[in-house]
Order: sequence, then C-alpha cells, then structure tokens
Amino acid sequence: MNTFNMLLVSMLVVMLNVPVWGVRPANSENPFPENKVPGSVESKARRLMHSLMKDGFEVERGYFRLYTEKDCPISFTEIGSCYGNNPAAPYITFSVPPWPEEYIDPATDEAFGQNLEGYSTSYRLDPREAIVILGKLPPPASYFGLQSYLFTHQGTFKTDSPAYIFMEDKPPLLRMFFQKVLQNPERVLSLASLSDSINHVVIERQSDAAFDQQRYFIITPDEFMDKKVREALGIISVKEEDIFTERIPSNTIIGLDESSDDFVTIIRYAMPFDGGDPGDASSVWRKELPLVVLRVRDTHSDRLAEPYPIFTEPETRQIHDEFYLGGDLASLVQAVSQRWGQPSAALKAMRLLRVQPSPIDMIGPKCIAIGMNCLADTQDTSYQYSFPLPLGNDIVYALVGTLGTQTGNATYVGLGLTSTKRMLGFDNRSDEDLINSAGIFAQAVNNTDKFFVYYFTRDCSGLETLTNDHCLEISETDLPLCADPMADSCDKLSLSLRDYMPPGTQRGPDDHYILPAWVIPLLKP
Repeated sequence: MNTFNMLLVSMLVVMLNVPVWGVRPANSENPFPENKVPGSVESKARRLMHSLMKDGFEVERGYFRLYTEKDCPISFTEIGSCYGNNPAAPYITFSVPPWPEEYIDPATDEAFGQNLEGYSTSYRLDPREAIVILGKLPPPASYFGLQSYLFTHQGTFKTDSPAYIFMEDKPPLLRMFFQKVLQNPERVLSLASLSDSINHVVIERQSDAAFDQQRYFIITPDEFMDKKVREALGIISVKEEDIFTERIPSNTIIGLDESSDDFVTIIRYAMPFDGGDPGDASSVWRKELPLVVLRVRDTHSDRLAEPYPIFTEPETRQIHDEFYLGGDLASLVQAVSQRWGQPSAALKAMRLLRVQPSPIDMIGPKCIAIGMNCLADTQDTSYQYSFPLPLGNDIVYALVGTLGTQTGNATYVGLGLTSTKRMLGFDNRSDEDLINSAGIFAQAVNNTDKFFVYYFTRDCSGLETLTNDHCLEISETDLPLCADPMADSCDKLSLSLRDYMPPGTQRGPDDHYILPAWVIPLLKP
C-alpha cells in the first residue's frame, strides 16, 4: 500500500469511526484474523505505522488471540505443558510475523497452539526492536495485567541451587519446576517474568483510568527505541501519560539467531464485574480483542543498542500478617475432620506449599539464574500449590485456608484446579464462591468469616449436608480415572491458591505473612 493510499484509508477511518475487520498486516500477504478493532484505534495504528516507516523503521503487524483449553492438545504435544492456565480467564496472547533472518524453533513453533501460517506466538528480539500494542482495554474487572516472559533459554539447570536441592527428592515438584524443552533438550522452559507487570492499578495511577480506555504499550530491550516510538505516538496526539513501557532487561540473550532467548507476552483479564456471560461487554471484548500489535525495528544496524540494566528486585510488597489466625486455622482443620466423623484425618492434612519464598524463590529473575520453570509468575499475586493428589471414587479433599479478600491480602482470590500430567487448568473458584463457606463451624472456631472450606471429589451427590453445598465434582474428562490412582502414570489433581493485589496496592501480598492452606483427605461415608 503506497503512502497516499495509506493516508486516504486513515482519513476515511477517522471520518467514519467504524470498526475495521480483516485488515492485512503490513508487508504480508496473509489475511488478518478478525480482531474487531474500533476505527479510532485502527486510524492511530495506521498513522503510527506511517510515521515510523517514514522515519526509516521496519514495521510488521500481528494479531491477538486467546489461549484456551482447546489449544492444550497442540501445546502439550509440542512442549509437554498447558501452563496451568485458568479456564475462567484464558490467557490473551499475540502472534507476530518473524523478521526475515529470525530463527523459528520447530520445537516451540506451536507451543501455544496453531498460528496462522507465517506467524508465531513466541518471538526473539532484535537488539534494536520494539513491540508496540495499542487498543481499547476491557470493561472493569478485578484484574487486568500485561507481562512479557522469557519463554525458553539455551542452557541447563543449576543443580547446586537451593531450589533444585529442595526438590531433588520430590520428583513431582522437580518435574514441574525444572523442565527441558521436549523436542530440544539443549533449551530449558523458563516462563519467567522479566519485570513487574503493567496492571490496571499501575495504569490508573499514571493515566487516571484503565478500563474501557485506549492505552499504549511498548516492549523493548532498547531505550533508544522506546524514545523513538514515544515520539511517533506523540506525533499522532497520544498523551505521554497513556504510554507504558515494559523494559526487557539485559540479563537476557537478545538476538535473532538460534542460541538467543525467545519470549512470549501474556495478558490476564479476570473476574469482570459484569459477570462475563455471553453477550456481556467483557465477553464481547474477549471475542473481539480490539487491540493492534506491531513489530518495529531500526534499520540502522550499525547503531549500538542502548540496553536496560538487569532487573533484580521486584517492588516491595504490602504486609498483612495472618499468623494471628494460626490457632483458629488449626481448630478449623480439626472441626472439619470431626464433622465427617474422621478425627484422624486432621493428622493426615497436607499443607500447601508457598512457592515464592525461599527455598523455591519462584520469582522471574531468580528462576532465570538457575534455569527453573517459573510457571508464568507475576508479582501481582501470591502462590500456593498442593502436592499431587490422587483422586479415586472414594476420596474427598477438603481445602481449608484463609480468604485473602477477608484478611486484607487480596482484592481477588483464585483457587485453581490443574491436572498434573498436562498442567492443564480445568476449573477455577473465586473468592465469590469461597466466602462464608466456613460459617457452619462458627460455634467451634473463631473468625470463621476470614476462612474458607471447599470440597473436591468425583461425585458430590449425597454429601450436601457434610459439605454445605460447597463441593465441586471432578469429571473423568477433566481428570481421567485410573485403576490405581497412586500410580506415577496416573494424572493427579493439583490445587493452587492465588491472592491478587491487596486493596490500595499495585502488587501481590507478601507471601511470608500468609498462612498456608491445608488439604484434608477424607473418605466418603
């Protein structure tokens, strides 16, 4: 498309202000998928592309897509993991065309499901490159965040690290946190955060509003490119406070060749206030994904890049100490066991593992240093994981813990259910499902308003009185039934608990002050 035609289309889009479907990416013959981009966004995208190309930059355009359970079979075959996804809030990713000299690893080219031909969800970075995202953010919700990750890295595990030594005699943990790329064992799966995320609170604090607003994001390892893209955005009347930069730190291997690191960017959007039912504005936003992604690079290959420093320390987290509730939590574990007529079950209760504190240190830069899989971590939440739980027909698991929305440690709580073999998240419960679930124990336990009790089993029928209807059935589709549920070959249940961003903060709570939850194994009466 020549300059005159591009300007003409931009003017028409501005005048009509209509959504644009099926636009072709710059310099590509592939049809553009149906991201329904509002006319005002499309106009800005085209004017930005024109301004950058006029200044001598190369520009390519990609598209946005959801990563859902339907993509799991492909990604599991490709890389052996479905990333512990949240089915209630599918990851939003983008796919971009590679640069002509960029290496595409056949071991990871479909790691997030099938792309359009000539596109990839993971990408390497030219030292003089920026990825630019512009578009309309979704309707109000409990959480929105954008974060880039080191996806895979050429290297191996640091076996003398405290995390590796801690897991060495715990094979299920070792397999989960130290994983080589299935079809390219010279590389390790990292999925490690590279900085603090750009979430809705960060956006609101800089630009006064986030949801339902047009905002602009720059992902780059080069400070020069950040300046140039910001200048180009300024030319098309974008306010400086509406632009956010994610700096790719210099402890990554930047480049386009086979040995370079590759990256992936994920958007999380969870718990929309409108409920997220079909036809709701949030559901429409997920379907349309009114966003544009551009790859931009400097054609002056003789210019030295201006890398950012190494990112070492995430932001300090807020402390809400829950340990004053420790005695009450122990009483609640006992009370649940007594209610089921199985007092000895309390002795078999298993504490969830907090994975961000030492010795595991599931924090992006620390994972990168030892070759650990950071499981797409974010500093906007705390993480607790159960050990793998075998699930036969006669077992019921009770999860008992503090509820972060009631203790001041969260604005949103996610309780995830994942199959251990596939790392497939197949169900989720939020704080709205958990609140008041411990109330029936109020006569025996103090502060029950600050706790939750929830049950997981194959069949909840007949257990309504014991569970007070706080019971989730796990089907054989979600978790296949094995003749021997204890066997290593059998898929098991993993429970995760995540406390997102205490009120008034822009990061997750300090894990060190959160009481670990307990899993109580019970037998069906």
